[in-house]
Amino acid sequence: MALIRTTEIPVFSGNLETLQEATRRLGQDADDIYSSGDSLHLTFQGIGNHYSAPEAADLLATTVPVRESGESVRQSVTRVALAVDDYARDAQTISARLDALRTRAAEIPSVPEDDPDFARHERESEEIRGDVAVLVADFARMEEETVRTINSALPYGQDHGMPGPWAPGYQPPWHFLSPPPPLPCFASPEMANSWWQGLSAQERERWIQSNPAGIGALDGIPVVDRDRANRIVFDRWWERERPDLVLREHLAQQPDRYVRVQRSERVYEDGYVDVETREWKRWNEERKLLMGPVDIHNRINRLGHYGHSSLPQPFLLHFDPSGRGQVAVANGNPDTADHTAVFVPGTGSDITEFTNNMDRTLSLWRTSDNLANPGEEVSTIMWIGYEAPETLPEARKGEYAERGGGQLNAFLDGIASSRTAGTGNTTVIGHSYGSTVVGEATQEDGRGRKISADNIIAVGSPGMTVSNADELGVGAENVWSMQAPVTSDPVTLGRVFHGKTDGFFDAWPNVPSDADFGANRMENDASDHSDYWNSRLNLRNQAFVVVGDPGMVTHE
Repeated sequence: MALIRTTEIPVFSGNLETLQEATRRLGQDADDIYSSGDSLHLTFQGIGNHYSAPEAADLLATTVPVRESGESVRQSVTRVALAVDDYARDAQTISARLDALRTRAAEIPSVPEDDPDFARHERESEEIRGDVAVLVADFARMEEETVRTINSALPYGQDHGMPGPWAPGYQPPWHFLSPPPPLPCFASPEMANSWWQGLSAQERERWIQSNPAGIGALDGIPVVDRDRANRIVFDRWWERERPDLVLREHLAQQPDRYVRVQRSERVYEDGYVDVETREWKRWNEERKLLMGPVDIHNRINRLGHYGHSSLPQPFLLHFDPSGRGQVAVANGNPDTADHTAVFVPGTGSDITEFTNNMDRTLSLWRTSDNLANPGEEVSTIMWIGYEAPETLPEARKGEYAERGGGQLNAFLDGIASSRTAGTGNTTVIGHSYGSTVVGEATQEDGRGRKISADNIIAVGSPGMTVSNADELGVGAENVWSMQAPVTSDPVTLGRVFHGKTDGFFDAWPNVPSDADFGANRMENDASDHSDYWNSRLNLRNQAFVVVGDPGMVTHE
């Protein structure tokens, strides 16, 4: 047998980086298609909430197949993108192994058959040929499977009988690649919950698997089922975007943090001081942004610093990666909890700010769980379910709160309608602009109950668009304010945008921390606008309200 030559080993000539980039763009395009249909549906749903004319209902009905078709396209395209991405990764591995074998082949010298080392080189040549044959067969099998998966994911052409996401032997009532049956239109989360409760376990599973985005976003669905649906949506996004790999690459590019700068010897002992570089500061801000999506993954999977056994079970109640992103995660199950707190953060809140906001709700959960009576369950929810203003200038506008108020009401109504714990105690905590959102929620037209909550806590509030606590619908005695002095937290200056005057002759708009507003004012020791969840005093005062023991709160 002749000795091997490098020309016998095939070379992969495809551009895998271009292929992977194409799959990323494909996935984003699929998300955009769904988001457009969903946005259209939500717009007409908002119209239908304010107008009872049959034309409004007809308009809403026309958007349902658009939204559902968008979800079908996204599911199909996501399967294609994942299949191609897996292909590219496997091809890279096979190509690298072929390159290694080619290097080994190049090191085998060309010697005659009577050379004493010929037999040894011949054996090595056969080993290399065997390894190459295995890799080529693996590649052909991988390519065939990829083509079959892509064909089965597309809604046209030959049906290859792929089971899609269904277990082997289980046939769905509709073809996976056809548009899933449209979700019914519900006038309220209570109606959605009633519909869900009327389904069999098998029917619920079919809905979760065929339309996870629709079920995950539907207020009124029980927490456990909603969590399962949203995890499917999150896992697909995670596999496509891999933010953990992006973060890892960013961490590997960390610049020098400090530079030695000469200063006055009268101030510094040797005349020099270490100063953080601008490059490191920019790098660190980017790191914080990249950590948010990774920590969502870590929290819902109980990994990293969220992996401690003392932490409650997480539930993913909302996830939408479009735009700046929205997310809601519960610490503990609000359906079975005796005490539930919903935290609404303010300006700048999106999925990149997940970590800080989640850590605040976990701190509140620990304190509340310690203060609750034996046997009582506590759930704290970090809710970024609205588009928050991105900057302080944008935070002067009320439109974000107006839209967010309706979305918050739908979420709270959903939690109330799916609760199985009987009469639970629900507290809504709005921080900064989040308190403005809470205020707008209580003023939404056409509601029998102003807000599905028993208590409201406004923390560092620029105003709640009302002049008095008794306008919030939970009773002034159940409205609380936590506010540091204006020298530490000047957010109350935002009253000119979000406060409201109390009568014709009162020219200075009220905010929750004003005595005229009528809220209970909590004692606190916050040193700035972000410091309301770092001390025992602040956490205990909030937690006493959460667990239904407001008499223990210390007042200003």
